[in-house]
Amino acid sequence: MKRREFILGTLATVGGTALLTSGCGKKEIKKAENQVIKRKFDNLEIPLIALGCMRLPMQDGKIDMAELDKMVEYAMAHGANYFDTAYMYVDGKSENAIGEILKKYPRESFFLADKNPAYLVNSKADVLKLFNEQLKKCQVEYFDNYMVHNINKNTINNYRDNDMYGELLKLKNEGKIKHLGFSFHGDPKMLREVINEHKWDFCQLQMNYLDWELVNAKELYEIADEAKVPVIVMEPLRGGGLCNLIEKAAEKLKEECPNDTQASFGLRWLTSKSRVFTILSGMSNLQQMKENIDTFVNFREFTEKEEKIAADIAKIIQEQGEINCTACRYCMEVCPIGINIPAIFSLYNIYKSSNLPTKSFMFVYNYNALNEDERADKCINCKLCSKNCPQGLDIPELLKKVEAEIKKAE
Repeated sequence: MKRREFILGTLATVGGTALLTSGCGKKEIKKAENQVIKRKFDNLEIPLIALGCMRLPMQDGKIDMAELDKMVEYAMAHGANYFDTAYMYVDGKSENAIGEILKKYPRESFFLADKNPAYLVNSKADVLKLFNEQLKKCQVEYFDNYMVHNINKNTINNYRDNDMYGELLKLKNEGKIKHLGFSFHGDPKMLREVINEHKWDFCQLQMNYLDWELVNAKELYEIADEAKVPVIVMEPLRGGGLCNLIEKAAEKLKEECPNDTQASFGLRWLTSKSRVFTILSGMSNLQQMKENIDTFVNFREFTEKEEKIAADIAKIIQEQGEINCTACRYCMEVCPIGINIPAIFSLYNIYKSSNLPTKSFMFVYNYNALNEDERADKCINCKLCSKNCPQGLDIPELLKKVEAEIKKAE
């Protein structure tokens, strides 16, 4: 049965509220009157906003399953039924968590995306082994969208030497993968090679209005557009950085776009790119989800005037000399010491962009709140972090820079 036939055949109305049931004891979906806008992908309609499961709600160091349950219920009710997870997200617990929540719903009522971790693939057998493990963790029999994860200069040989595309294509032909794509963290030259090597259903790129010019996001998008490959957006708000703007940038946005929040402005900017069919947002609580869904329920097209405003805000941010870190934590996967690199860079960026008289005190105070073995001075300059960094940062040198600033601020 096709997805559309399933939805139409199982939609009932009770007391004016639309209910989606499976007839198999699955959870009823109380469809809200207002639904998020959608875009065509293949023969499907995909919500423009999706839940990226890299930054799930946490409580006492664990995933807050009760909050996640509420978030998924709210998302499903408003038609935001696309969920994206990966093998290493939330220290390897993301797949289990989202699988546990989604098993309550009819399988045909949601889209689930996952990724094969190229950095762990050392043989063709690894591809199938990891895939089957992920199916089990997510408690599903197939993935709607599945990717070679994080193709970059360090994983490109794993991807090619082990014919990851060919192995995953077999699974697609078996119906265990509906659409096959890849996520990418390399340079434009590599993207052009990868995107033309095979017939891909889609690709996943890092895009936001700050990275558009800063880290070649525009060129990457144009390569995908030229190849007519649909695009999923990751890091649309740059790890939360674009909803925590520095004061000058925040004032500019408030003055020019008073009807936008910082998050809604960043998300709406992406909708002006026609090749994009969904935007992954790492929402960490129900309130963030409500605000983001509201952006796509009460949708406003992004204008040419707003394009100019976005470029101006990006320029303001770049002039502050921020460290170009999105807090993806890929560096943390390989650091032998366990240095909390994203936290250190975040503290530094806040310090450098703040005008508060207490900024030096707060910088030192918060830095010293880190565990001693997580601080910048513990770096052994092995450079494994830099090799794994999607942004190509020279992390050891930047850690020295932060350490020097700490000494000055003390």
